[in-house]
Amino acid sequence: MNKTQIVTLRVPVELKSRLEHEAKQQGVSLNNLANYFLTTQLSQREALSMLEARISKKNITQLKSKVQKILAAVPKRKTVPEWDRIK
Repeated sequence: MNKTQIVTLRVPVELKSRLEHEAKQQGVSLNNLANYFLTTQLSQREALSMLEARISKKNITQLKSKVQKILAAVPKRKTVPEWDRIK
């Protein structure tokens, strides 16, 4: 089992109520829900930071050119189904 550590976190009353409501809806404890939200948000932020760091080292013109080549390779449809049209 992973070691845990107690952290006291102050949140607005409304946020705590919303979290408690969501935890109840999901059938999990407030602790589990908070851990899930913190983990997913932190993971997303870390992934974005990594991508930003990698992109900052690249030449934007070359990246755009590569994207255009990829898009050009996508087969063209003669007709687009109604459900897939942008309105």
